[in-house]
Amino acid sequence: MSEVKSGGEPNNQAVTQRTMHAEIGLFAKQIDALAETLPLATLAIQGAHDSSRQHLVKFLAGECKVVRSGDKVTYAFEGGQYLRFQKLMGRVQKTELAQQLVPSGLLVSLVSQFDAYLGRLIRQLFRIKPEILNSSANTLTYSQLVEFGSIENAREYVVAKEVESVLRKSHGEQFDWLENKIGLPLRKDLDAWPVFVEVTERRNLFVHSGGAVSHQYLEVCKRNLCSVAADLCPGKSLSVTREYFAAAHDCLFEIGVKLAHVLWRKLQPDDLERADASLNSVIYDLLVEGRYRLARILSDFGTETLKKHAKEESLLILVLNRAQAYKWSGDEETARKIVNAEDWGAKALKFKMVRAVLLDDFEAAIDIMKQIGSDGDINKHFYREWPVFNEIRKSQEFAVAFEEIFGEPLNVITVPGAEAQGQAKQTIN
Repeated sequence: MSEVKSGGEPNNQAVTQRTMHAEIGLFAKQIDALAETLPLATLAIQGAHDSSRQHLVKFLAGECKVVRSGDKVTYAFEGGQYLRFQKLMGRVQKTELAQQLVPSGLLVSLVSQFDAYLGRLIRQLFRIKPEILNSSANTLTYSQLVEFGSIENAREYVVAKEVESVLRKSHGEQFDWLENKIGLPLRKDLDAWPVFVEVTERRNLFVHSGGAVSHQYLEVCKRNLCSVAADLCPGKSLSVTREYFAAAHDCLFEIGVKLAHVLWRKLQPDDLERADASLNSVIYDLLVEGRYRLARILSDFGTETLKKHAKEESLLILVLNRAQAYKWSGDEETARKIVNAEDWGAKALKFKMVRAVLLDDFEAAIDIMKQIGSDGDINKHFYREWPVFNEIRKSQEFAVAFEEIFGEPLNVITVPGAEAQGQAKQTIN
């Protein structure tokens, strides 16, 4: 369930500059884009590697004389063919290097996107709470003020310098700075913190030493209780597997969303309705995409860690989205506990229907569906799109009830203007 259109801005949002919701959405899209790029890049590089090896093997087998001596194989070729051999061998070596460099380069980009996002969040902090700038060490002379021409231009300069100063710190020091400014602990009970530290420190290794382990990496990881191999020692090279990258992406996604919401709710306590809608929107998108682990983490955060919500409806949507995340990831027992912990007796029909669906009581769900009717809180698009209806949509009874209520089949929609193109209807899978 979602209070906002998937990927959109919370309802009634007056956008004067990029909002906190928009910042979260942009960050999520940026790091998701990198996560989706890695398997595509890996596949392309593997294809190029296989092709280059095939060309080399074909050259050696077809144009060289093979001489065997014990376990060794020697290839002899005409003097003019040596440059061609070097070129073919060079292509193989370059694709092998690309297999190492591209994943590590994407990890560097992943952390860079987080850093840029953090800079934007700090700007939001200064925008919402400008008095924080009063303690800035950046000062301006009178001549500089005259040169800027306006107080606003001067302020923007000081903000930029302050953001730059924070981003030059280590990630641990950045969180120290944030905790000091807003007066809240940001790392308490944050299980992802050791993973975050290791990922950011590994990024530093790729930038500064080509992935070779340093004493500083080991010391920082030890201080933050990071999980590293017991035999890891200075000079040993680290790499980035697809599994490691996926875990790093999820860690940054989790911390990025949580950090924004803690700042948002602390700095703008009267903006809880939009904050709740934003968090539900992020979780809803994760459910749609089948990313249930992240959906569980963020819905746990939204219901267990965040204690204040704008209204009961926002909390109920978080609760039901949380139950979905556990249900669709295979933990039926926890999903049922989450649902049954609430008293649904006086709740709106839409919540009662979703509860029935999550408890697999399809008969009761369809009865409530008929009570809601065609102009209730759940419209035909929601029945077709919401992930909570994934299983009940497969039942014939649900399809029949849908057609009775809305006067059209569940699994067929009319595409505007498509008749002229001979494509009048599109089946929804």
